[in-house]
Amino acid sequence: MTSTNIPKAFPLNLPEGDAELLLDELQTRLREGRRLVAEVGQILAEIESRGVREVYGHNSIAVFYEHVARVPRAEAQRVTGRALALNSRRARDGTSIDPVAPLTGTAAATGALAEASIDRIVTVMKRVPEYVTASARLEAEEGLVELARVARPRDVTVAGTELLAQLDPDGKPKDEPAPQRRRSEFWLRQKRTGRWDMRGDLDAETGARLNALLVPRAYPAPDGEADDRSPAERRGDAFSEIVKLADTGPDIPLPRQRSEQAAKQPLTAEPAEEPANRPKPAQAPLQGRQSPPRDGGGVRQPSRSVAHIRPARWWTRLSRPRPGNPAQPPKPLTA
Repeated sequence: MTSTNIPKAFPLNLPEGDAELLLDELQTRLREGRRLVAEVGQILAEIESRGVREVYGHNSIAVFYEHVARVPRAEAQRVTGRALALNSRRARDGTSIDPVAPLTGTAAATGALAEASIDRIVTVMKRVPEYVTASARLEAEEGLVELARVARPRDVTVAGTELLAQLDPDGKPKDEPAPQRRRSEFWLRQKRTGRWDMRGDLDAETGARLNALLVPRAYPAPDGEADDRSPAERRGDAFSEIVKLADTGPDIPLPRQRSEQAAKQPLTAEPAEEPANRPKPAQAPLQGRQSPPRDGGGVRQPSRSVAHIRPARWWTRLSRPRPGNPAQPPKPLTA
């Protein structure tokens, strides 16, 4: 059975063995396509001069070309940016805006330059310093255009880098960023299982101090005893030990009060003399939670107070009756 997939004949009437003529036709078509692309850029520059919003209602020339040519946004921005860099146009106030690379635009109109080479020349000409004279600028661009006619885009990039090194040996001064102060961060949340998950970002000093506390306490069991804990479990036990030591230590700081509570508290002053006939306030009950009566006894024994856990200054501060309401003492702090 013979196949019906017969290839179509070549559209050009060229001899089959003439390779030079085939290559010449390819270069002709490439030059013609590039010339048409350059004409598209000239039309886009004219639309920008007339005002794309007033004429077609689009916010920018890139958005207009994206909808008309049905191309991605990145390609539309690349094509319109190249068009505005190669062609002169008018601003809204009527002033003329010179192109970034005028010689490149003239050569592109003939179809002699590829789009990639044009983009590289435009990038180099935008980085040329303003103090370079117009004649030196045109001479530099002319050398790049002549190279782009016969060389690849990577060669144009190398030549442009060398050109910038000659015109601007110091380079663009880099703005030294201001030193940023990063504060330590710590996150702690409770899971549904009741366990706690934590993570943080500590500064160098705090991290080093925490590591110095964890490492000695995270060693395996001494005296060669079997320790089936993983390194992470040993560090977890060490962290729990550090938390217990910090909670029972005498130097634990006082809790911070809200600004509203601090504003309501009066300043320390000498107590005023109370009148003799003023009734005395009722005596405050014992601090701590009362335990239920034991079997056979009618006297309740007070439960063990938590004052032995907190330092003396903690308990004195928190168990002090509020001013103005001595008959209702605050609730004791539970462990």
